[in-house]
Amino acid sequence: MTPGKLNRSLSRTPRAIVRRHLVRHSYCAVLTGAVAGLAAMSLAIPAYAQAAEATYNLPPGELGPALTRFGNEAGILLTFDNALVTGKRTAGLQGRYSVPQALSVLLAGTQLESVARPDGSYSLRQRPTTGGAAELPVVTVVGASGDRPDLPPPYAGGQIARGAGMGVLGDRDIMDIPFSVNSYTLQTIEDQQAQSVADIVTNDPAILNVDPTNASYANTFTVRGLLLGNGSVGFNGLFGLAPNNQTTLTGIERVEVIKGPTAFLNGMSPSGTGGAINLVPKRAGDAPLTSFTASYLSDSQFGGHIDIGRRFGPENRVGIRLNAMYRDGDTSVDQQSQRLGTFTLGVDYRGDRFRLSADVGYQNMHTDRANSTIAPAVGQSIPNPPSADKSFMSPWNFVDTEDLYGMLRGEYDINTRVTAYASVGRSNTDWKQALDFGTQLQENGDFLSTSRMNFTGIERTVGEAGLRARVDTGPVRHDLSFSVNGYKADRTSAGTITLGSIKSNIYDPVFLDKPDMDPPSRNRISRTVLSGYALSDTLSILDERAQLTVGVRKQRIMADNYNIATNERTSRYDKTEYTPMVGLVVKPADDVSLYASYIEGMQQGAVVGASYANANEVLEPYLSKQYEAGVKVDWGNLSTTLSAFQIEQASAIADPVSNTLNGDGEQRNRGIELNVAGEPWRGLRVLGGYMLLDAKLTHTAGGVNDGKTAPGTSRHHFTLGVEWDTPFVTGLTLTSRVMHASRQYVDAANTQSIKPWTTVDLGARYVLEHSGGYPITLRANLRNVFNKSFWTTYPGAGTLNVSEGRALMLSATMNF
Repeated sequence: MTPGKLNRSLSRTPRAIVRRHLVRHSYCAVLTGAVAGLAAMSLAIPAYAQAAEATYNLPPGELGPALTRFGNEAGILLTFDNALVTGKRTAGLQGRYSVPQALSVLLAGTQLESVARPDGSYSLRQRPTTGGAAELPVVTVVGASGDRPDLPPPYAGGQIARGAGMGVLGDRDIMDIPFSVNSYTLQTIEDQQAQSVADIVTNDPAILNVDPTNASYANTFTVRGLLLGNGSVGFNGLFGLAPNNQTTLTGIERVEVIKGPTAFLNGMSPSGTGGAINLVPKRAGDAPLTSFTASYLSDSQFGGHIDIGRRFGPENRVGIRLNAMYRDGDTSVDQQSQRLGTFTLGVDYRGDRFRLSADVGYQNMHTDRANSTIAPAVGQSIPNPPSADKSFMSPWNFVDTEDLYGMLRGEYDINTRVTAYASVGRSNTDWKQALDFGTQLQENGDFLSTSRMNFTGIERTVGEAGLRARVDTGPVRHDLSFSVNGYKADRTSAGTITLGSIKSNIYDPVFLDKPDMDPPSRNRISRTVLSGYALSDTLSILDERAQLTVGVRKQRIMADNYNIATNERTSRYDKTEYTPMVGLVVKPADDVSLYASYIEGMQQGAVVGASYANANEVLEPYLSKQYEAGVKVDWGNLSTTLSAFQIEQASAIADPVSNTLNGDGEQRNRGIELNVAGEPWRGLRVLGGYMLLDAKLTHTAGGVNDGKTAPGTSRHHFTLGVEWDTPFVTGLTLTSRVMHASRQYVDAANTQSIKPWTTVDLGARYVLEHSGGYPITLRANLRNVFNKSFWTTYPGAGTLNVSEGRALMLSATMNF
């Protein structure tokens, strides 16, 4: 087709479009009444037409053919002058979008914009750069990642991405990664109204959430049966920057999950070896964005979240993305309230060969009557938990955490095959709490409640630098990587101050009177320094159908402990360990990957206490070793990963004969895991999977508990979420999710256990679009519909926590 000739794609008649809009207005009125207060916000904005969404899977390529194909699939009349699109390319389109959203994604970075006509058709024009004739508003993309060419694109359905960051190896396509990984998108974060990282990662069948999300102040998980604390949540590839206790997702674009030990990929994790979670910050897209979300969370938490993104300068090279959120009110637990304020700012520059980004974030969370743990008495059966909307903690309990963090990252393409990068960050955590801790829990609910106060400060400095290069040697392609990183954390504390104890009951609690809680002075208690470097080579042959990755990391752990009163050093831990990684990927077909891998994790070994014969001995780091094999299949619109794994986790045990402490303890977790995600049928999306886990204690003190099931592990864990775009009301999506965990033992002797549990979540969302092209999204989610109360447990700690009860979340997202 010659330049200047108009290109027309298949259309629907204007009369049909008008009739469809009238029908949609009828449905809009019905749903607006059902959603009550939230929907009322939309009434002030006139002339709405619902945004029909569909799922698209258009690959990157030339812009003209991509637009023609999109017009045919969307069933719209799309006209454009070929001179506008000649020589331009698009990053493609993967995920679920309305027509204006899809066009904005396809046109990102082209300096073109779509124009909606009154008859329902669309045309293209050059985006004006100066003043002049009046212009229609530019369509804004909400919840899409198509405007992020630096990230792997979303997969069919838009809930996960086609790739993830793999630490020193960089971003990799899912089919090229020799591990089981998931990367959850902004679309998933927004549609599930996720309050914290825990709300997102529990879409993965390998992950159990130990702390109740909206009734607690912390995030703790188990991954494949191993404990993982919030300290293992990285920010843009670095540990130690994300908020310390509970990480909200206000300024986050992606949540990437790697299951199993990851010492080679990311360096040693500060809090656990079960896996690693990485948060990818938002960046400004080419399309201007101004979004406001009003939200409600039961019982009476109201909040607002603003998200603003702009790009400036020649070729939109400079971008600014600002997010701010505030929420305050009562939670679903009686007499419990929470106040949360967050702010994030991301600035980036994208040049031809040089890229620079800076992030600053602040989070303050204050929880009154925060949930805490309780430990059962030895030899006692564990009673049923109290109702999840009740609390046996003192009304004056509180936790206040304040986090401030910043990061600077740069990349430079030395040439087309070599890239250098470096990043540095710093964070500060101020953590104050006064909490009841329960012990000696009896079968009738009696327990001993002890109130303790602790004020802690943590300052961290982190950094990384490295090179990635691609070299061809005959038929073999080498992807080489080198990285050096460091992590330093200084902790101050006043120590644990006991405020008093009282006998109580979980069903009919009694409390201590509120004591005086003057802020104590804090002194340094510890310094931890983690440092190391890593080398790797991924060798590929047969057009990358066979890939072998080999790598090794040298990891140093140095930890000093100090006397709080005298500030004198009481012990030093200084050990170095080499951790290897080997991974093989073979692709017998374009949409099938067979993989196998070996990787290790590390934890700091103990400094033996004075009660043992080998007092003050520094034990070697505890190693965890994972063997994994699996098959990944891309069925076109459905992604599946079937994996089998074995993890051997070392720990400290006491030798009763010699009265020594050594690092010979071992737990072995074997499992089979199935992950599914995608849109197998148009308008029907699935996300979740199943894990079968056999976790055994293989080497215990004196062999007493050898062969017992490891505490805090569930043999069966199932989670499956389903979304359905209803055909009877265009723009309405119904959602549901079911999660189940089988019985878990609390103690190593397997004499105490908590019952299995199943929860059901239901939801709906409704997308409307202003006549100028600005969508409004109404969301309603009801979690734990049947208000199921159950215990959760911390592996190896022998403590319990009460689940989150029924929680209603409502929100309205408006774009301007």
